[in-house]
Amino acid sequence: MLSDKPVPGSGCRTVKTGRNTEEYHVIGGGVAGLCAAFVAKERGHEVTLYEAGEKLGGNMRLAAYPPGKGDITNMIRSYIHRCQKDGVEIKLNHEVTADFIKEENPDSVILATGSRTLVLPIEGIDHPSIIYGSDLLEGKRAAGKKVLVVGGGMVGCETAAFLGEQNHEVTVIEFRDTVGADVIHEHRVYLMKDFEEYGIGQITGAKVCRFFEDGVEYETADGEHHEARGYDSVVLSMGYRNYNPLEEQVKAIVPDTYVIGDAIRARRALDATKEAYDVASQI
Repeated sequence: MLSDKPVPGSGCRTVKTGRNTEEYHVIGGGVAGLCAAFVAKERGHEVTLYEAGEKLGGNMRLAAYPPGKGDITNMIRSYIHRCQKDGVEIKLNHEVTADFIKEENPDSVILATGSRTLVLPIEGIDHPSIIYGSDLLEGKRAAGKKVLVVGGGMVGCETAAFLGEQNHEVTVIEFRDTVGADVIHEHRVYLMKDFEEYGIGQITGAKVCRFFEDGVEYETADGEHHEARGYDSVVLSMGYRNYNPLEEQVKAIVPDTYVIGDAIRARRALDATKEAYDVASQI
C-alpha cells in the first residue's frame, strides 16, 4: 500500500513511499555515497552511483594507508559488496555535471562529493613542488628522504607516521602547542608511539606564513619569524575542506536534492555515514 508524504530536505515535492520505484542518483563514491546508495536501493528505488575517479572509498580509503589503519578497508569493502549485492549500478570515471543531471532527470539526487585538501591563502603554497598528503598516500607523488609535513592534526600525524614507517626522516610543523590535538586519546597514544619509534621531529606553536621549495617560514607566539628549510620535500597535510560544487545548480534542476557527508563539512566517517543512512531512509 502506498502513502503520500512530504519529503524533508531542500524540496517540498510530495512523493510516494512504499513499493514505488524512483530513480536516485548518488554523486560520489566515498563511504557516505556508498551507504546512501545501498540504503536507498534496499528501500526499493533504482539507484545509480557515480564516482569521478577510478576507485571507490574516497578519503576513507586513503586513511587506511598509515600504520595500524588497514582494517578500515574492511568497512569500504563491505559497503561496496553491499551495493553490488543489492544491485546498485556503479559508474566509475564519471564526472557528473549539471547538464548531465538535467539530461538524466532523476527523481532525487544525493550529493556526496566529499572533501579536498585544505589549501589556505599562504604565500608559496601553490608551488608545484608542494606535495598534497592525499596524493602522497595514493601514490601519485613521492617524497624525498627528508620531509617536512605541514599540519600536525590527525591527518598530518598519520601522514608523518606513514612516511616514518617507510624510513623517511620526518618533521611535523603545527600551529597548535601540541601535535595530534584533534585525535581521540586512544588513537593518539599509538600515534605518539609511532613518532617515538620513527624519530619524527616536531615544531609546535608555529604559524606557517610562507612556503619554500625546501621548507617554510613560520611565526611563533612571541612574533619572531623563523625558517625550517633544507628538506627534500614539503608535504601539505593541514586537513580537508568540503567539496560541494554542484548543489546550487542541481537543486535548480531536481528539487529533491540532498547534500551529505564531507560535502557539507569534513568530519568523522561515522558522522558522515549516519547522515547518509538517515537521509536515504527518509526519501
